Amino acid sequence: MQGYILCVQKQKNEDVIVRILTQTHIATLYRFYGARHPIVHIGRKIDFTKEHNGTFMPKLRNVVHLGFAWERDATRLYIWQHFIELLHQHLRDISSLEEQYFSILDSSAKRLTSQNPKRVILEAYAQILHLEGRIPSLNHCVICDEPLESEPNHNALESLELGYLSSDELSTSLQALQELRSATQEHFPKNTLSSAPVPIARAPITHKPVAMLRGFLGAHTLCANAQTLPHSKLESYLHSASTIELDDEEIQHAYQVLLLGM
Repeated sequence: MQGYILCVQKQKNEDVIVRILTQTHIATLYRFYGARHPIVHIGRKIDFTKEHNGTFMPKLRNVVHLGFAWERDATRLYIWQHFIELLHQHLRDISSLEEQYFSILDSSAKRLTSQNPKRVILEAYAQILHLEGRIPSLNHCVICDEPLESEPNHNALESLELGYLSSDELSTSLQALQELRSATQEHFPKNTLSSAPVPIARAPITHKPVAMLRGFLGAHTLCANAQTLPHSKLESYLHSASTIELDDEEIQHAYQVLLLGM
């Protein structure tokens, strides 16, 4: 049986409990310490057997490390292991799962040899979003619920009943809101606000920056102090599971959002 190690939890006397993602389930196995045992590390692909004794959790036996050339590159290995940690937290309460999870990890691990590791990880995450049916809609702001192509809902921002913003982020957003209102009052004095509306030129939504919250939920840049991407590029990435339209700086922005959690 083959699988990817999601977690290695140390026990007494250097024994460990290992969680392994296989093609059909996540196996939780116990491995007793032994001098001739191969070292098990998070993110490694291994071949192994399970030994059932009927009185305790199954034992991990006959471990063979199925290595990749990129594992000698510290940067690629670190990015991969960090992604596996996030995936483990995401799947922590799951025992059985679809075969596609294993396939996504397998294809991503093979591509890490020659491709930008952050691009590989971002594309793997988008594939997981597709698999779980969690592609976020980029039509409305998740904070004020106004269309992303329009201005934020000021009343929603002032309600302070928001779980997405820290105190620092909230003060930054409210400061930006006050600046927006001041600019509005300068261009439209109070005695003219009740007159016929003056058309305002708006940038097409495809070019507007979108603030990205955890899970790539979209928000107005005034509603959330977060990493941003152009609307069209974020939508393309999420629906195509490809980072081809993102430049290196945008890849870094998207990667920081992924690190918030899956």
